[in-house]
Amino acid sequence: MQFDNNESKVAVLIPYFQRRPGILEGTVRSVFAQQGFSDYQVIVVDDGSPVSAESELANITENREKITIIKQANAGPGAARNTALDHVPADACYIAFLDSDDQLEPSYLADAVFSLNKGYDLFFGNSRRDDIEKSRFEWDAVPSAILDLARHRLIDEDRQLYEFQGDFFDFVVFRSNIIGPSTMAYRSAAGAGVRFNEQIYNGQDRVFKLSLCKQIKKITFSPKIYAQEGKGINIFDSAGWGSERSLALLSSYIDMCKYILGHISMNERQTAHVRQHLARTRYTFTASMLHSAKQRKKIDWRVVGKTFASDPATVIWFLPNAVKVAVNKVRVKSS
Repeated sequence: MQFDNNESKVAVLIPYFQRRPGILEGTVRSVFAQQGFSDYQVIVVDDGSPVSAESELANITENREKITIIKQANAGPGAARNTALDHVPADACYIAFLDSDDQLEPSYLADAVFSLNKGYDLFFGNSRRDDIEKSRFEWDAVPSAILDLARHRLIDEDRQLYEFQGDFFDFVVFRSNIIGPSTMAYRSAAGAGVRFNEQIYNGQDRVFKLSLCKQIKKITFSPKIYAQEGKGINIFDSAGWGSERSLALLSSYIDMCKYILGHISMNERQTAHVRQHLARTRYTFTASMLHSAKQRKKIDWRVVGKTFASDPATVIWFLPNAVKVAVNKVRVKSS
């Protein structure tokens, strides 16, 4: 089944920063390979990338008018996405994000636009990551945040599209990672005013999703795999337990939790969940520091100092959490 609607332009926004060549071209070509829908504009924000977007896309000559490249000094993924949002064409009804190392399946945009044209505010689909066997929809979750298809209304059998039933914001508070960075499209008018927090390096996408889902009403989704997520430059992928970068990751998550608690209205149950996440992250930050010290690994004291200064509770809880780490190690050895 083919679908095309020239009145439903999609702006595909790609923040770009890569050290290895040959990544971005494949990502953009996966947009050009979409079937059943062609009214899109690809906006690439070169965030001071060591491998420039211009050089990466030099071999793409067909449909060149569908690509806009914007260059800026390196400011982080949140800032790059905000720059892309600033350059969304006035005639673009819908917005989709795509990471610069991901590959879209050919049916993604057609299915997303089909859903949004029915009056839904948000469409999201399933995806896989290169280093994880299960798809995003299959990732472990608390019982209240499992996406059980039987609980939702099937609206198109051929496309496997479902209308979400229930409180979607509540669902996302507990399961924001079910929405992948490259399989989410939304009505631009419904997301008006929602921006990325440029001060939170890792976790700014979660804040964005929560802010967006706070103000939208109708949601549709599909369990189909629409994207293969790569690794590229990603703080999470290079932040193994006890590594120097793990502290930067955990510090960002502390900032993220505190921002959510201070800026997004939630009920008591949702607030308790985010506070628990914050407490666990402070504990893990302490555990990672102790592990690095024990293994005589390098510790980024600038990150430690920044975290202690911006979050005094991490300092207050450092000794109790250190004791908890020691007790947990004894328990593991004795079990």
